[in-house]
Amino acid sequence: MLDIAICDGKLAMTDGLETTLEKIAQKKIIPMNIEVFLSGKELITYVESGTYFDIIFLDTEMIQEDGITVAEKIREKDKNVLIIYVTSHITYIQQVFPAPPFQFLIKPVDDKLMEQCLLQAYKELGDRDSYFRYTYERIHYKIFMKDILYFESRKRKIYIVTKKKEYEFYGKLKDVEMLMRSGKMMFLRIHQSFLVNYRHVEVMAYDYVVMDNGKRLSISQERRKQISKQYGVMEEIFHIE
Repeated sequence: MLDIAICDGKLAMTDGLETTLEKIAQKKIIPMNIEVFLSGKELITYVESGTYFDIIFLDTEMIQEDGITVAEKIREKDKNVLIIYVTSHITYIQQVFPAPPFQFLIKPVDDKLMEQCLLQAYKELGDRDSYFRYTYERIHYKIFMKDILYFESRKRKIYIVTKKKEYEFYGKLKDVEMLMRSGKMMFLRIHQSFLVNYRHVEVMAYDYVVMDNGKRLSISQERRKQISKQYGVMEEIFHIE
């Protein structure tokens, strides 16, 4: 789930950006939650209360607080959020900012550029190093997410398969799948028993995948159409030129 904030002093602008994002989400199968703010002060208060966003679309020219100042205050609380400045003045792009943005969008925002910008941000979030944490026999473990080839459910246990080793813990694959979704991880639920890491899929066929360790895993019949669509979206996201 992508948590996104839109901050602009004009309601027509926030409505337009929100509508465009919702269309992209539906088209690209990207679950997202969107919050709209009509002032920088409101957004700062929200962030300072402990709410974190993945992406913030921020107007640079609001009346009470300019977007640059708002971004600086947000950075004091959250160093990782991707800030995208939305501006009417192309001269902003040539400036150096205390809180450098991930990207700029020029008003009026073109739908295709918005889509490209969002997919690049989604890729950036997916590329960040993160861990999968679990507990087994009262011992806590963590594994780099990028090292996990797939999760396999067998009886009451989940097996974590990497190139070097296999780990195990008690749990439900559905819970792991929901965790991957909330964490912006690129995993595909190809079967009741398998949750695979897109980055380690070497071959994608209609009814099976081959992981980069040579393991062939079946895609269940009822999931094939959806998996094909999801895989195509991921290919597009991770092959941006």
